[in-house]
Amino acid sequence: MEREVSIKEALDFAVEKHNQGNLREAEEIYKKVLEKQPDNPNALHLLGLIMHQSGKNDEAINLIKKAISFNPSAMYYGNLGMIYDFLGNEEKSAECFEKALEINPNYGNAHFAYYNLGVFCKEKGEFEEALTHFDRAIEIDKNFYDARWNRSLVLLLLGRFKEGWEEYEYRFKKKSPTDSRIFNKPKWNGEQLSGKRILIVSEQGFGDNIQFIRYAKLIKEKEAYVILECRKELVPLFKQMPEIDEIVEKKANAVPKIDFDFYIHLMSLPRMFNTEISTIPNKISYLKTDKILVDKFSKIIRSDKFKIGIVWAGNPKQEDDWKRSVAFDKFRILLGISGIEFFSLQKEIIDDEIEDLEITDLSEYLYDFADTAAIIENLDLVISVDTSVAHLAGALGKPTWILLSHIPDWRWMLNRNDSPWYPSTRLFRQPKPGDWDSVFREVEDELIKLTEKYC
Repeated sequence: MEREVSIKEALDFAVEKHNQGNLREAEEIYKKVLEKQPDNPNALHLLGLIMHQSGKNDEAINLIKKAISFNPSAMYYGNLGMIYDFLGNEEKSAECFEKALEINPNYGNAHFAYYNLGVFCKEKGEFEEALTHFDRAIEIDKNFYDARWNRSLVLLLLGRFKEGWEEYEYRFKKKSPTDSRIFNKPKWNGEQLSGKRILIVSEQGFGDNIQFIRYAKLIKEKEAYVILECRKELVPLFKQMPEIDEIVEKKANAVPKIDFDFYIHLMSLPRMFNTEISTIPNKISYLKTDKILVDKFSKIIRSDKFKIGIVWAGNPKQEDDWKRSVAFDKFRILLGISGIEFFSLQKEIIDDEIEDLEITDLSEYLYDFADTAAIIENLDLVISVDTSVAHLAGALGKPTWILLSHIPDWRWMLNRNDSPWYPSTRLFRQPKPGDWDSVFREVEDELIKLTEKYC
């Protein structure tokens, strides 16, 4: 006669199948256990995880909540928090993580709970609390690189550059590394560069490249032969820089087939030069324009009025773009100000977005950043949300007004209306999350003052 399998044995077997990815078989066993013991919290919790993995999140939440009603376990609360986080419900997610840590501050996934609370606090503007949570996560797991990288973003936002640059290096070790290529040459760590060939590796977005290419001059001053790897859209712009000897186009995940002695990622250079707020190399303009292109566009951008270029949206594929971009309608408040002619520097425009408005659409001319730079040279002012065009205008020394979300990207820091990176820029910040109306009212007031002075 066969021995009847115990509930514990059945669950152990189901967990084994679950861990092997056999979700259907594990689900069947969990359900059979619940037929015998409807109040078994372990089976309820595990079935809830199966539902989450199967995309049935409402069922998952109900099952785990039921498990908690029978056994308020830290692990159950933590996994419920993960599901809420997955669904974008940050408030409920944070409540669950806080409850999990209250029950047991050292439960199995406590480092994830602290990490997620750190991200939550960062988004709320509670920066010291965010650092405390990230620190606790790192204490539990010193190799928790995503926590270290997010910690760096808070430190840099607060202007604590020395520590921030150190932590920022963990971008290569986080779950989705910035660059995972193997270069098979030494990474530059301050060695003598006279007569050496150094490859500067571009990374992240166009704006990042434009902001940090200023450091190429400091490398060149060390008597190095400077090679830059960058995306094709930036090549014509960066070719104007005398401190760059050679440019190679970035090709997906391939290492450039070129001889070099050292390599360094572009955004590691502030750390290598011990950059503090007071020592940012901010001589403007460090980017130059193609005089032939400038002359070409001067014939297209012909106006006796005050000429303003505008950008209202960034790349929609970029994380958090929804926070930095704004609907074009918000700009309408500015269009009635007399003495101004507006030019759209938006590369992609949704049909009818600016149709029938007195705005010159320049998108057909925006082939690469050298074109955009030459157009900007012919304008009097650029008004942009946080995009690569804002960086480009700032790097050219053009008066630029940058419109920022309440919690901006780290480079704009906090509580200031100027930028040490770009002396010609002025920052307009949301007073509270999502409040673009206040931003545009302030811009309108300042534009009226400006036109009264110059128009």
